[in-house]
Amino acid sequence: MAHVVFLRASAADLTAGKPPLAGVPASAPLSAAAAAIPASPEAAVAVWRGPDGPSPAAASVVGLLSSIDVVAFLASHPGGAAAAMATPAGDVVAQEPALVREVEPDSRLIEIVELMKQGARRVLVRKKITEGCAISKQPFAPFYKAVPKITGTPRAPATAGRSSSSSPSTLGCDKYCCLTREDIVRFLINCLGALAPIPMQSISSLGAVTRSYSHVEDSSPAIGAVWELPSDPRAVAVVQASRDGSSHVILGDISGYKLWKKDYVAAAEAMATLSALDFATGVDDSGPSPAAAAVNGGGGALAPLGSIQDEIVPRPRLTRFSSRKIGFSASFANLIMASHRKNRVLTCKTTSSLAAVMAQMVSHRATHLWVVEDGADAGEAAVLVGMIGYMEIFHAVTRGVVPPA
Repeated sequence: MAHVVFLRASAADLTAGKPPLAGVPASAPLSAAAAAIPASPEAAVAVWRGPDGPSPAAASVVGLLSSIDVVAFLASHPGGAAAAMATPAGDVVAQEPALVREVEPDSRLIEIVELMKQGARRVLVRKKITEGCAISKQPFAPFYKAVPKITGTPRAPATAGRSSSSSPSTLGCDKYCCLTREDIVRFLINCLGALAPIPMQSISSLGAVTRSYSHVEDSSPAIGAVWELPSDPRAVAVVQASRDGSSHVILGDISGYKLWKKDYVAAAEAMATLSALDFATGVDDSGPSPAAAAVNGGGGALAPLGSIQDEIVPRPRLTRFSSRKIGFSASFANLIMASHRKNRVLTCKTTSSLAAVMAQMVSHRATHLWVVEDGADAGEAAVLVGMIGYMEIFHAVTRGVVPPA
């Protein structure tokens, strides 16, 4: 029944209550982009050409700036954090306009997934504010009992009388709802019955484990890990090689989602001075910045974009990330890695079901999971064999589904 979900659900079905694309113009300082990242999905914010204003069309987006891009730029900038934060965001972001694509409201879910499999990480769906759109409080309810009933038909336009009574701020105003890959996975979790038996199968049997992953040795400089980061997902494993070099034990993770709501200036200071293992441990041990906590608990409101100290290094400034405060050596870090592996690194096993992996990623707002060998007892080393991310999930659940011509 998987083809029913992908061929009948439409973009309009998935965008009920979704906000527009968040981002900053390319001319804005890096500090403005960094301040917007904690409230953005998948730890990245769009950078677009043109002046500041409403959300743009996909064609004007030049790329997506992630939290780890900001930290890496601050760590390697010779002029210090203040000068780095004043750099235009367009000069820091990688120019990848294909990361944001645009679709019509009646586009099928399979068409959206195919765009994401081709590299898109955001999909914009135009939505007229003046349209009459009956939004269900549970937009995915038709799939809860694995009885897909969504027709995918476009929303009916409002009557002339309704349009004439709209407020001046909404007349003729088009906005874009923004769909992320996490949104698609959340939707699919509500359709597990319709996708059966695929979600109950192991990720290894589905071929959803990629063996090509980026990694760095635990004693390597953390700043060197930046050059090992792939474009997607923005993550590198911190590993310790076995004596014969045939396998890797995963000790930590340096990634965009781990730095999502951290103090970027303090993280950059640590990245420039610490080893990869010490840096990864410091990321896990330090909590979110006060600004990020305000975003989570304050209704999503961002702090006003003022001075660099106010928007990126809120008072009191977090210092636990600093090499002067982190307070332990690499040898001590090795002693606590047994518990660190168990509690901090997000892993799954080769025998884990696809449904379990999807639920784990969504619950942690993670972009990937590291896959370890099955059969290791508690306390034993977790031997890394691969990773699984959004693309592997999409390839697995769409197996056998043919996009419409």
